[in-house]
Amino acid sequence: MIIKVPFTLDINLFYLAFAAYFAGFITFSLYAAFKTDIWSRIGVWAMLMGLIPHTFGFSARWLSTNHIPLSNMYEYMSLMSWMAVVTLLIVYYRYRRRAIGVFISPVVFMLMVAAALLPKEASQSLMPALRSVWLMIHVSLAALGTGCFLVSFAASAAYLLKQLDAAGLEPNRRIRAWRNAAINLIILPLVFAILLTALGWQPPAPASHFGPAGAGINAGGFISLLGLGFVIGAIYAAMQPLWSKINRFNGFGTWLFIAVVMTFLSGALVEGLTLKSGWLALTSELPGPRGGTVKSYWLIFEFIGAAYVIGLILAIALLPMLAGVSRLTSEKMSLAPDLLDEISYKAVSLGYPLYTIGALFAGAIWAEQAWGQFWSWDPKEVGSLITWLFYSGYLHARHQRGWSGRRAAVLAVAGFLVVLLSFFGNYFFGGLHAYG
Repeated sequence: MIIKVPFTLDINLFYLAFAAYFAGFITFSLYAAFKTDIWSRIGVWAMLMGLIPHTFGFSARWLSTNHIPLSNMYEYMSLMSWMAVVTLLIVYYRYRRRAIGVFISPVVFMLMVAAALLPKEASQSLMPALRSVWLMIHVSLAALGTGCFLVSFAASAAYLLKQLDAAGLEPNRRIRAWRNAAINLIILPLVFAILLTALGWQPPAPASHFGPAGAGINAGGFISLLGLGFVIGAIYAAMQPLWSKINRFNGFGTWLFIAVVMTFLSGALVEGLTLKSGWLALTSELPGPRGGTVKSYWLIFEFIGAAYVIGLILAIALLPMLAGVSRLTSEKMSLAPDLLDEISYKAVSLGYPLYTIGALFAGAIWAEQAWGQFWSWDPKEVGSLITWLFYSGYLHARHQRGWSGRRAAVLAVAGFLVVLLSFFGNYFFGGLHAYG
Protein backbone atom coordinates (compact mmCIF):
# COMPACT_ATOMS: atom_id res chain seq x y z
CA MET A 1 0.00 0.00 0.00
CA ILE A 2 1.35 3.43 -0.96
CA ILE A 3 0.20 6.69 0.63
CA LYS A 4 -0.22 9.25 -2.15
CA VAL A 5 -0.83 12.37 -0.10
CA PRO A 6 0.99 15.47 -1.35
CA PHE A 7 1.58 16.92 2.13
CA THR A 8 1.51 14.91 5.32
CA LEU A 9 2.82 15.95 8.73
CA ASP A 10 6.30 14.59 8.10
CA ILE A 11 6.58 16.30 4.71
CA ASN A 12 5.35 19.61 6.16
CA LEU A 13 8.04 19.32 8.85
CA PHE A 14 10.62 18.51 6.17
CA TYR A 15 9.78 21.70 4.29
CA LEU A 16 9.83 23.68 7.54
CA ALA A 17 13.35 22.38 8.15
CA PHE A 18 14.18 23.17 4.52
CA ALA A 19 13.09 26.79 5.03
CA ALA A 20 15.17 27.10 8.20
CA TYR A 21 18.26 25.65 6.51
CA PHE A 22 17.76 28.04 3.63
CA ALA A 23 17.59 30.92 6.13
CA GLY A 24 20.82 29.63 7.68
CA PHE A 25 22.46 29.51 4.26
CA ILE A 26 21.40 33.11 3.53
CA THR A 27 22.54 34.47 6.91
CA PHE A 28 25.89 32.70 6.71
CA SER A 29 26.29 34.24 3.24
CA LEU A 30 25.59 37.66 4.75
CA TYR A 31 28.21 36.93 7.40
CA ALA A 32 30.70 36.13 4.63
CA ALA A 33 29.87 39.40 2.88
CA PHE A 34 29.83 41.78 5.88
CA LYS A 35 31.81 39.88 8.55
CA THR A 36 29.24 40.84 11.20
CA ASP A 37 29.01 38.35 14.05
CA ILE A 38 25.26 38.71 14.44
CA TRP A 39 24.70 37.07 11.06
CA SER A 40 26.71 33.99 12.00
CA ARG A 41 24.80 33.66 15.29
CA ILE A 42 21.49 33.88 13.42
CA GLY A 43 22.81 31.31 10.96
CA VAL A 44 23.64 28.82 13.71
CA TRP A 45 20.25 29.31 15.36
CA ALA A 46 18.52 28.89 12.01
CA MET A 47 20.30 25.57 11.44
CA LEU A 48 19.40 24.46 14.96
CA MET A 49 15.77 25.53 14.50
CA GLY A 50 15.71 23.54 11.28
CA LEU A 51 17.14 20.47 12.98
CA ILE A 52 14.20 20.33 15.43
CA PRO A 53 11.37 19.94 12.86
CA HIS A 54 13.66 17.75 10.76
CA THR A 55 14.04 15.37 13.72
CA PHE A 56 10.33 15.43 14.52
CA GLY A 57 9.47 14.89 10.85
CA PHE A 58 11.69 11.82 10.68
CA SER A 59 10.06 10.51 13.88
CA ALA A 60 6.53 11.25 12.62
CA ARG A 61 7.19 9.36 9.40
CA TRP A 62 8.56 6.45 11.43
CA LEU A 63 5.43 6.34 13.61
CA SER A 64 3.01 6.67 10.68
CA THR A 65 4.61 3.84 8.68
CA ASN A 66 5.55 1.55 11.59
CA HIS A 67 9.08 1.12 10.23
CA ILE A 68 12.21 3.22 10.08
CA PRO A 69 11.80 5.60 7.12
CA LEU A 70 14.81 4.53 5.08
CA SER A 71 13.17 2.59 2.26
CA ASN A 72 13.70 5.12 -0.56
CA MET A 73 16.22 7.70 -1.70
CA TYR A 74 14.27 10.69 -0.38
CA GLU A 75 14.33 9.27 3.15
CA TYR A 76 18.01 8.35 2.87
CA MET A 77 18.99 11.80 1.61
CA SER A 78 16.90 13.47 4.30
CA LEU A 79 18.75 11.53 7.01
CA MET A 80 22.09 12.32 5.33
CA SER A 81 21.20 16.05 5.46
CA TRP A 82 20.21 15.68 9.11
CA MET A 83 23.59 14.14 9.95
CA ALA A 84 25.42 16.90 8.06
CA VAL A 85 23.62 19.57 10.11
CA VAL A 86 24.38 17.73 13.37
CA THR A 87 28.05 17.56 12.38
CA LEU A 88 28.01 21.25 11.41
CA LEU A 89 26.75 22.21 14.86
CA ILE A 90 29.28 19.94 16.57
CA VAL A 91 32.13 21.42 14.55
CA TYR A 92 30.86 24.95 15.18
CA TYR A 93 30.77 24.57 18.97
CA ARG A 94 33.95 22.47 19.07
CA TYR A 95 36.17 24.90 17.14
CA ARG A 96 34.27 28.17 17.65
CA ARG A 97 34.82 29.19 14.03
CA ARG A 98 31.74 30.96 12.72
CA ALA A 99 32.95 30.87 9.13
CA ILE A 100 32.67 27.09 8.91
CA GLY A 101 28.94 27.47 8.40
CA VAL A 102 29.62 29.51 5.26
CA PHE A 103 30.84 26.34 3.55
CA ILE A 104 28.73 23.60 5.12
CA SER A 105 25.34 25.36 4.99
CA PRO A 106 25.21 25.71 1.16
CA VAL A 107 26.07 22.02 0.73
CA VAL A 108 23.30 21.10 3.20
CA PHE A 109 20.92 23.37 1.29
CA MET A 110 21.83 21.75 -2.06
CA LEU A 111 21.29 18.32 -0.52
CA MET A 112 17.86 19.35 0.76
CA VAL A 113 16.95 20.70 -2.69
CA ALA A 114 17.92 17.35 -4.19
CA ALA A 115 15.83 15.52 -1.57
CA ALA A 116 12.87 17.80 -2.31
CA LEU A 117 13.01 16.73 -5.97
CA LEU A 118 12.71 13.02 -5.16
CA PRO A 119 9.42 11.10 -4.77
CA LYS A 120 8.23 11.33 -1.17
CA GLU A 121 5.45 8.73 -1.00
CA ALA A 122 5.69 6.76 2.25
CA SER A 123 5.47 3.00 1.97
CA GLN A 124 3.14 1.53 4.57
CA SER A 125 3.95 -2.05 3.66
CA LEU A 126 7.55 -2.92 2.87
CA MET A 127 8.47 -5.48 0.25
CA PRO A 128 9.72 -8.76 1.79
CA ALA A 129 13.38 -7.93 1.16
CA LEU A 130 13.06 -4.83 3.35
CA ARG A 131 11.36 -6.47 6.32
CA SER A 132 14.45 -6.92 8.42
CA VAL A 133 16.16 -5.33 11.39
CA TRP A 134 19.19 -5.06 9.13
CA LEU A 135 17.35 -2.33 7.18
CA MET A 136 17.74 0.02 10.14
CA ILE A 137 21.36 -0.96 10.77
CA HIS A 138 22.46 -1.00 7.12
CA VAL A 139 20.81 2.15 5.76
CA SER A 140 20.94 4.35 8.88
CA LEU A 141 24.67 3.83 9.50
CA ALA A 142 25.43 4.25 5.79
CA ALA A 143 23.44 7.51 5.72
CA LEU A 144 25.13 8.83 8.88
CA GLY A 145 28.57 7.94 7.51
CA THR A 146 27.76 9.65 4.22
CA GLY A 147 26.67 12.76 6.14
CA CYS A 148 30.14 12.89 7.67
CA PHE A 149 31.69 12.58 4.21
CA LEU A 150 29.55 15.55 3.19
CA VAL A 151 31.08 17.68 5.95
CA SER A 152 34.56 16.53 4.90
CA PHE A 153 33.74 17.60 1.35
CA ALA A 154 32.61 21.05 2.52
CA ALA A 155 35.75 21.60 4.64
CA SER A 156 38.00 20.41 1.80
CA ALA A 157 36.15 22.63 -0.69
CA ALA A 158 36.78 25.60 1.62
CA TYR A 159 40.46 24.64 1.81
CA LEU A 160 40.80 24.45 -1.97
CA LEU A 161 38.90 27.68 -2.57
CA LYS A 162 41.49 29.48 -0.45
CA GLN A 163 44.21 28.35 -2.85
CA LEU A 164 43.45 30.93 -5.55
CA ASP A 165 44.69 33.73 -3.33
CA ALA A 166 47.66 31.60 -2.29
CA ALA A 167 48.67 30.80 -5.84
CA GLY A 168 50.33 34.16 -6.44
CA LEU A 169 50.51 33.73 -10.20
CA GLU A 170 51.65 36.55 -12.41
CA PRO A 171 49.12 37.51 -15.13
CA ASN A 172 50.89 35.62 -17.97
CA ARG A 173 50.99 32.33 -16.08
CA ARG A 174 47.38 32.73 -14.99
CA ILE A 175 46.33 33.28 -18.62
CA ARG A 176 48.21 30.11 -19.57
CA ALA A 177 46.44 28.22 -16.78
CA TRP A 178 42.99 29.38 -17.93
CA ARG A 179 43.85 28.55 -21.54
CA ASN A 180 44.99 25.08 -20.58
CA ALA A 181 41.78 24.50 -18.63
CA ALA A 182 39.62 25.74 -21.51
CA ILE A 183 41.34 23.37 -23.96
CA ASN A 184 40.84 20.33 -21.72
CA LEU A 185 37.36 21.07 -20.37
CA ILE A 186 35.62 23.00 -23.17
CA ILE A 187 37.33 22.60 -26.54
CA LEU A 188 38.20 18.90 -26.21
CA PRO A 189 34.64 17.77 -25.30
CA LEU A 190 33.13 19.91 -28.08
CA VAL A 191 35.57 18.67 -30.71
CA PHE A 192 35.02 15.08 -29.56
CA ALA A 193 31.22 15.37 -29.82
CA ILE A 194 31.21 17.32 -33.10
CA LEU A 195 33.73 14.99 -34.76
CA LEU A 196 31.82 11.79 -33.93
CA THR A 197 28.54 13.43 -34.93
CA ALA A 198 30.04 14.52 -38.27
CA LEU A 199 31.20 10.94 -38.85
CA GLY A 200 27.59 9.83 -38.40
CA TRP A 201 28.00 8.06 -35.06
CA GLN A 202 25.74 8.95 -32.14
CA PRO A 203 24.42 7.00 -29.16
CA PRO A 204 20.69 6.14 -29.36
CA ALA A 205 18.47 8.63 -27.53
CA PRO A 206 14.90 8.23 -28.81
CA ALA A 207 13.12 9.43 -25.66
CA SER A 208 15.14 12.51 -24.79
CA HIS A 209 14.06 16.09 -25.35
CA PHE A 210 15.25 19.54 -24.33
CA GLY A 211 12.49 22.12 -24.06
CA PRO A 212 8.73 21.95 -23.47
CA ALA A 213 7.32 18.42 -23.35
CA GLY A 214 6.19 17.34 -26.82
CA ALA A 215 7.89 20.27 -28.53
CA GLY A 216 11.52 19.96 -27.52
CA ILE A 217 14.67 19.20 -29.47
CA ASN A 218 16.00 15.65 -29.45
CA ALA A 219 19.71 16.16 -28.91
CA GLY A 220 20.31 13.32 -26.50
CA GLY A 221 22.88 11.59 -28.70
CA PHE A 222 25.04 14.69 -29.04
CA ILE A 223 24.65 15.51 -25.33
CA SER A 224 25.76 11.97 -24.46
CA LEU A 225 28.91 12.37 -26.55
CA LEU A 226 29.52 15.74 -24.92
CA GLY A 227 29.25 14.10 -21.51
CA LEU A 228 31.72 11.38 -22.49
CA GLY A 229 34.04 14.02 -23.93
CA PHE A 230 33.90 15.99 -20.67
CA VAL A 231 34.83 12.88 -18.67
CA ILE A 232 37.78 12.21 -21.01
CA GLY A 233 38.89 15.86 -20.83
CA ALA A 234 38.63 15.93 -17.04
CA ILE A 235 40.68 12.74 -16.69
CA TYR A 236 43.29 14.08 -19.11
CA ALA A 237 43.49 17.38 -17.22
CA ALA A 238 43.93 15.52 -13.92
CA MET A 239 46.67 13.23 -15.30
CA GLN A 240 48.52 15.87 -17.34
CA PRO A 241 50.80 17.07 -14.49
CA LEU A 242 52.30 13.55 -14.35
CA TRP A 243 54.09 14.04 -17.67
CA SER A 244 54.02 17.79 -18.27
CA LYS A 245 54.77 20.93 -16.28
CA ILE A 246 52.16 22.91 -18.21
CA ASN A 247 49.46 22.40 -15.56
CA ARG A 248 51.60 22.90 -12.47
CA PHE A 249 50.31 26.28 -11.41
CA ASN A 250 50.64 25.99 -7.63
CA GLY A 251 47.36 26.65 -5.84
CA PHE A 252 45.56 27.80 -8.97
CA GLY A 253 45.12 24.25 -10.23
CA THR A 254 43.50 23.07 -7.00
CA TRP A 255 41.24 26.14 -6.92
CA LEU A 256 40.22 25.45 -10.49
CA PHE A 257 39.51 21.81 -9.60
CA ILE A 258 37.02 22.70 -6.85
CA ALA A 259 35.53 25.48 -9.02
CA VAL A 260 34.83 22.95 -11.79
CA VAL A 261 33.37 20.48 -9.28
CA MET A 262 31.06 23.10 -7.72
CA THR A 263 29.98 24.35 -11.14
CA PHE A 264 29.23 20.83 -12.34
CA LEU A 265 27.27 19.97 -9.16
CA SER A 266 25.28 23.20 -9.55
CA GLY A 267 24.55 22.24 -13.15
CA ALA A 268 23.41 18.79 -12.03
CA LEU A 269 21.09 20.36 -9.44
CA VAL A 270 19.53 22.69 -12.02
CA GLU A 271 19.23 19.71 -14.34
CA GLY A 272 17.24 17.94 -11.63
CA LEU A 273 14.87 20.91 -11.49
CA THR A 274 14.38 20.86 -15.27
CA LEU A 275 13.77 17.10 -15.20
CA LYS A 276 11.18 17.61 -12.47
CA SER A 277 9.45 20.38 -14.45
CA GLY A 278 9.33 18.32 -17.66
CA TRP A 279 11.53 20.70 -19.66
CA LEU A 280 14.15 18.01 -19.91
CA ALA A 281 13.80 14.26 -20.46
CA LEU A 282 16.59 11.71 -20.65
CA THR A 283 16.64 8.30 -22.28
CA SER A 284 16.39 5.75 -19.46
CA GLU A 285 15.05 2.84 -21.55
CA LEU A 286 15.77 1.62 -25.08
CA PRO A 287 13.95 -0.94 -27.25
CA GLY A 288 15.25 -4.42 -26.50
CA PRO A 289 16.53 -6.82 -29.21
CA ARG A 290 13.74 -9.30 -28.39
CA GLY A 291 10.96 -6.87 -27.61
CA GLY A 292 10.36 -4.88 -24.46
CA THR A 293 12.93 -2.41 -23.18
CA VAL A 294 16.45 -2.50 -21.75
CA LYS A 295 18.32 -0.03 -19.55
CA SER A 296 20.25 2.58 -21.52
CA TYR A 297 23.88 2.48 -20.43
CA TRP A 298 24.41 5.82 -22.16
CA LEU A 299 22.08 7.46 -19.62
CA ILE A 300 24.91 8.40 -17.27
CA PHE A 301 26.79 10.23 -20.05
CA GLU A 302 23.56 11.89 -21.19
CA PHE A 303 23.05 13.12 -17.62
CA ILE A 304 26.67 14.30 -17.34
CA GLY A 305 26.43 16.04 -20.72
CA ALA A 306 23.28 17.95 -19.77
CA ALA A 307 24.80 18.95 -16.40
CA TYR A 308 27.95 20.02 -18.25
CA VAL A 309 26.03 22.29 -20.65
CA ILE A 310 24.04 23.87 -17.81
CA GLY A 311 27.23 24.20 -15.77
CA LEU A 312 28.96 26.10 -18.59
CA ILE A 313 26.14 28.63 -18.54
CA LEU A 314 26.21 28.91 -14.74
CA ALA A 315 30.02 29.27 -14.80
CA ILE A 316 29.65 32.82 -16.13
CA ALA A 317 28.38 33.86 -12.68
CA LEU A 318 29.77 31.08 -10.48
CA LEU A 319 33.48 31.38 -11.30
CA PRO A 320 33.74 35.10 -10.37
CA MET A 321 31.66 34.32 -7.27
CA LEU A 322 33.99 31.51 -6.22
CA ALA A 323 36.99 33.77 -6.85
CA GLY A 324 35.36 36.30 -4.52
CA VAL A 325 34.80 33.62 -1.88
CA SER A 326 38.49 32.72 -2.16
CA ARG A 327 39.48 36.30 -1.42
CA LEU A 328 37.01 36.53 1.46
CA THR A 329 38.35 33.42 3.14
CA SER A 330 41.86 34.83 2.97
CA GLU A 331 41.15 38.43 3.91
CA LYS A 332 38.23 38.33 6.37
CA MET A 333 37.59 34.86 7.73
CA SER A 334 39.64 33.26 10.47
CA LEU A 335 39.74 29.84 8.81
CA ALA A 336 43.29 28.58 8.86
CA PRO A 337 44.07 25.91 6.25
CA ASP A 338 45.32 23.57 8.99
CA LEU A 339 41.96 23.84 10.76
CA LEU A 340 40.02 23.01 7.61
CA ASP A 341 42.35 20.08 6.96
CA GLU A 342 41.77 18.81 10.52
CA ILE A 343 37.98 19.12 10.24
CA SER A 344 37.98 17.24 6.94
CA TYR A 345 40.13 14.46 8.36
CA LYS A 346 38.10 14.08 11.57
CA ALA A 347 34.84 14.01 9.61
CA VAL A 348 36.15 11.14 7.49
CA SER A 349 37.50 9.41 10.61
CA LEU A 350 34.00 9.52 12.11
CA GLY A 351 32.16 8.57 8.92
CA TYR A 352 34.47 5.76 7.83
CA PRO A 353 33.62 3.22 10.59
CA LEU A 354 29.91 4.08 10.35
CA TYR A 355 29.95 3.52 6.61
CA THR A 356 32.06 0.37 6.92
CA ILE A 357 29.71 -1.28 9.40
CA GLY A 358 26.53 -0.05 7.74
CA ALA A 359 27.17 -0.15 4.01
CA LEU A 360 29.44 -3.20 3.86
CA PHE A 361 29.06 -5.59 6.81
CA ALA A 362 25.38 -5.00 7.64
CA GLY A 363 24.57 -4.75 3.93
CA ALA A 364 26.22 -8.11 3.21
CA ILE A 365 24.37 -9.82 6.08
CA TRP A 366 21.07 -8.31 4.95
CA ALA A 367 21.72 -9.36 1.34
CA GLU A 368 22.32 -12.95 2.46
CA GLN A 369 19.04 -12.98 4.38
CA ALA A 370 17.02 -11.31 1.63
CA TRP A 371 18.55 -12.80 -1.54
CA GLY A 372 20.50 -15.82 -0.30
CA GLN A 373 24.01 -14.52 -1.02
CA PHE A 374 26.37 -12.03 0.61
CA TRP A 375 27.47 -10.47 -2.68
CA SER A 376 25.70 -10.26 -6.04
CA TRP A 377 27.68 -7.62 -7.96
CA ASP A 378 24.67 -5.31 -7.85
CA PRO A 379 25.63 -1.80 -9.13
CA LYS A 380 24.97 -0.19 -5.76
CA GLU A 381 26.95 -2.88 -3.95
CA VAL A 382 29.87 -2.28 -6.29
CA GLY A 383 29.51 1.49 -5.80
CA SER A 384 29.55 1.09 -2.01
CA LEU A 385 32.68 -1.07 -2.23
CA ILE A 386 34.43 1.49 -4.45
CA THR A 387 33.47 4.25 -2.01
CA TRP A 388 34.85 2.27 0.92
CA LEU A 389 38.07 1.48 -0.95
CA PHE A 390 38.46 5.15 -1.89
CA TYR A 391 38.16 6.39 1.69
CA SER A 392 40.40 3.53 2.84
CA GLY A 393 42.97 4.89 0.40
CA TYR A 394 42.41 8.40 1.78
CA LEU A 395 43.11 7.29 5.35
CA HIS A 396 46.10 5.21 4.22
CA ALA A 397 47.53 8.21 2.36
CA ARG A 398 47.21 10.36 5.47
CA HIS A 399 48.59 7.84 7.95
CA GLN A 400 51.23 6.02 5.93
CA ARG A 401 52.19 8.58 3.26
CA GLY A 402 51.78 11.74 5.29
CA TRP A 403 49.36 13.31 2.82
CA SER A 404 47.69 16.48 4.06
CA GLY A 405 46.71 19.87 2.74
CA ARG A 406 45.94 20.12 -0.99
CA ARG A 407 46.40 16.47 -1.87
CA ALA A 408 44.20 15.25 0.98
CA ALA A 409 41.58 17.90 0.17
CA VAL A 410 41.44 16.85 -3.49
CA LEU A 411 40.98 13.22 -2.38
CA ALA A 412 38.14 14.19 -0.01
CA VAL A 413 36.33 16.10 -2.76
CA ALA A 414 36.82 13.28 -5.26
CA GLY A 415 35.60 10.82 -2.64
CA PHE A 416 32.32 12.63 -2.27
CA LEU A 417 31.85 12.56 -6.05
CA VAL A 418 32.26 8.78 -5.81
CA VAL A 419 29.64 8.78 -3.03
CA LEU A 420 27.16 10.64 -5.25
CA LEU A 421 27.75 8.29 -8.17
CA SER A 422 27.20 5.30 -5.89
CA PHE A 423 24.10 6.88 -4.34
CA PHE A 424 22.38 7.66 -7.64
CA GLY A 425 23.85 4.65 -9.44
CA ASN A 426 20.59 2.68 -9.49
CA TYR A 427 19.02 5.41 -11.65
CA PHE A 428 21.67 4.76 -14.30
CA PHE A 429 22.34 1.05 -13.96
CA GLY A 430 19.25 -0.43 -12.29
CA GLY A 431 19.83 -3.52 -10.14
CA LEU A 432 18.39 -4.94 -6.94
CA HIS A 433 18.51 -1.52 -5.24
CA ALA A 434 16.22 0.08 -7.84
CA TYR A 435 13.60 0.74 -5.14
CA GLY A 436 16.01 2.90 -3.14
